[in-house]
Amino acid sequence: MSRPRHFSSTHPLSLALQGGGAHGAFTWGVLDRLSEEPGFRVAAISATSSGAMNACAFAQGWARGGAEGAREALAAFWEAVSCHNAVADFWLTTARNLRLDAFLINTAPLSVNPLRALVESAFDMELLRSSPIRLHIAATRVRDGALALFDNAALSHDALLASACLPQWFPTVEIAGESYWDGGYAGNPALEPLLQPDGPRDILAVLLQPEQRSVPQSARDIAERVAQLSFGSVFLRELRSLSCADRPSVWARLHGVLRPQPRFRLQRICPAEEFTASDGNAASDTRLGHLQELRAHGRAAADAWLQGDRPAIDLALPQPLLAS
Repeated sequence: MSRPRHFSSTHPLSLALQGGGAHGAFTWGVLDRLSEEPGFRVAAISATSSGAMNACAFAQGWARGGAEGAREALAAFWEAVSCHNAVADFWLTTARNLRLDAFLINTAPLSVNPLRALVESAFDMELLRSSPIRLHIAATRVRDGALALFDNAALSHDALLASACLPQWFPTVEIAGESYWDGGYAGNPALEPLLQPDGPRDILAVLLQPEQRSVPQSARDIAERVAQLSFGSVFLRELRSLSCADRPSVWARLHGVLRPQPRFRLQRICPAEEFTASDGNAASDTRLGHLQELRAHGRAAADAWLQGDRPAIDLALPQPLLAS
């Protein structure tokens, strides 16, 4: 029998929260379950898109009322999603029922972001800027495709909208003269901001794509998988890079700079394959019943993780980054 995990309030975790539309309700369930555990505490969160919404809801609720406040804030946010997001739900569901290429050629993005009213009503930016939980919200800078990270000090409603801005559907978000799109193109989620010498050594990534998947057969399922791959490949590339970072680089060997590197342990909670099946599990389905089903799935996955003994992946920053 596996030994249950125990948390210590003196050793908080960092969280990495992936984006994926309504599938983010899976992460709601994971955080809901974990925050019931004594000693569970979070020091930093790196997040993208719907993961960024979860991160802000969690941090805001925690600032107001600890673990119970975090659970209440997550529930309130996702219930609001089911009420406020009808326009986006209709737009995305319509796109899935048409030939995607023809749809994108003949249709312009919405001129008004239907998420803005929800984001502005749900999140208190002054509270989040002073939150003890360090936030790193990812967006993609349009002019060069670079990853942009908004920390607590730079956080705004526009930054959250940028993190979730799919350019086919929503208007490009402008911040301080720069244009931004969904953070999933550049980091979903970004791991490097969590690898801080003074930060937690344990990182938990809550992902919205299964570790193992069968080969899709229908045109619709293939299109869905292509979209998933485009948003998941960035994370996997960074994971591979950071897991190999303990190997001294040519630059470090030539310059004789081999500083001791802090080590980090990454563990993952992933959904089962049926979680991302097209029928009844669309990432654009924001009906409350569907969101609650995804929450239940996330709670079950978190419970399995708590009871299990899954291997961790060692991470470290590359030597040149530490030496420069």
